[in-house]
Amino acid sequence: MTNGASALNQDEQLHGKIVVNLFRCSNLLERIGRKLVAEAGLTSVHQWFILSALSDGDLSLKQLRQNAHVTKQNMTGMIERLKQGELVSTCEDPEDRRVTMVRLTDKGRQVLNRLDSFDAFGQETNLKHLCTEDLSSFNRCLQRLIDNMNDG
Repeated sequence: MTNGASALNQDEQLHGKIVVNLFRCSNLLERIGRKLVAEAGLTSVHQWFILSALSDGDLSLKQLRQNAHVTKQNMTGMIERLKQGELVSTCEDPEDRRVTMVRLTDKGRQVLNRLDSFDAFGQETNLKHLCTEDLSSFNRCLQRLIDNMNDG
């Protein structure tokens, strides 16, 4: 075997280990997240994703669906539950009445702020042991991975 083939094999092994570790991390985060959202009065971690996505401004149902990687039916159901809890509101897009826009309410912002400030999340994930530079770099790597997977 040549050095090139050996290096490729090592890269493939590393890629496999990264994927397995991401799955393990995902399972642990899901468990922690379910506990936190229940304490905040939400019924699913996806509802947290939606509130977080809306924190920077209004988004269409389509944008939210693409962001959360769920079906149209699932997104519609989640938005209805969030509306019932008065955490989001919906309206027609003034430029295209066929588009439904979703907006975070004051109550939704309060719930999101509560979730973002939970010390338990940082302690259970041990993020507090990483410096801001490491966290920023890790976040950029994760975002690139997500972007690449979306493109594929």
